Amino acid sequence: MSVTAPDQVAPDQVAPDQVARDQVAAGHAELLERLRHVDLPTLGHFLEEGFVDPAVRRLGQPRRMAGTAATLALDAPDAAAVNRALVALRPGEVLVVDMGGDHTHAPIGAVTIAAARARGAAGILVDGVVTDVDALTDPHSGLPVHARGTTCLTTKRLDGGGGRHQVPVDIGGVRVAPGDIVLGDANGVIALPPAALAAAVHEAELSDAAEPELLRRIRAGEDLRTLLHLG
Repeated sequence: MSVTAPDQVAPDQVAPDQVARDQVAAGHAELLERLRHVDLPTLGHFLEEGFVDPAVRRLGQPRRMAGTAATLALDAPDAAAVNRALVALRPGEVLVVDMGGDHTHAPIGAVTIAAARARGAAGILVDGVVTDVDALTDPHSGLPVHARGTTCLTTKRLDGGGGRHQVPVDIGGVRVAPGDIVLGDANGVIALPPAALAAAVHEAELSDAAEPELLRRIRAGEDLRTLLHLG
């Protein structure tokens, strides 16, 4: 079973807000590219905020998720509201869905994943559950998806009024605004404004570059008192 398919839509038309979103993404393209090559736990050495509740875990394709947030606050189990958010997605965005505490209805499944791929999405983050796990993880048709778990209960064909698009949302204890950068891997999810990540990325790159030599020296049996920070 899959989540309800999107209704038929007119040919793609780029609205002014979508143009603005494209410009935001383009402005952060270099930062995103650098972040794609940084180990996410390394960022945890230098940051304290933006780390999503570890109960939200990777359930989709086993690859890095990195993009800018397109948010949806879902106030009811409304498949039409999800479909509207999918139709509005821009390439490179991560659809971020705040279920408002509803951890029983899945807004994402096989059809919605196919729609997100068609829109060029970088991934999906749900503070709730998802369905059709085989489709989410499929190497040819899936996407990086992070959520709290899985279910067979899905959203329903309502009127589309049960969602608010491009508003700040709360995801696993982290406030996520439209345009924030969202990163995810097997270790978890980070969501922060670009400026916060830009301030830490250089230190993280240096740390990642130094780590292989540190590991080599540890494995070679050097005195740990000279290698590890002891305060």
